[in-house]
Amino acid sequence: MKNYEASNELIDILLKNGFVEDTSKTYPEHARRLVGDNYDPHGMKRHFSFPGTREKIYLDYINIKLPTGVQRYKMTIDEVKSLIAFCRLSSADRSALAEQRYNVLSIPEIIANVNREPRIYSKTAYKRAKQQFENLSLLSETQD
Repeated sequence: MKNYEASNELIDILLKNGFVEDTSKTYPEHARRLVGDNYDPHGMKRHFSFPGTREKIYLDYINIKLPTGVQRYKMTIDEVKSLIAFCRLSSADRSALAEQRYNVLSIPEIIANVNREPRIYSKTAYKRAKQQFENLSLLSETQD
């Protein structure tokens, strides 16, 4: 299974799925050094937000800092899809999931729970999270 690190490839996926780069606002000194494709995760920071939400992603050098306090060095395809699906949910759905102790990378776990115990996991927020996740297709999935 493919893993994503802080890289141009991950950035392209985020941008193609609705994220907006805010590096120039948050890290102006790093934004000035970004010319063309010279992004070096070992020496630069990047910042992305999802429009209409407070969900933000920081590429803090090689660290990937995600909404709900999650931090990774690498992400699987399912984790990237979960991140995008989570950010596409309504504010009410994101809050409902957070209240149940789910985080931005928990949607595959939610899907497993819904499939295993559909009566217990019957909240519509779970169903919408499952639907968002299953409707996502990343380009790299077909290249593996």
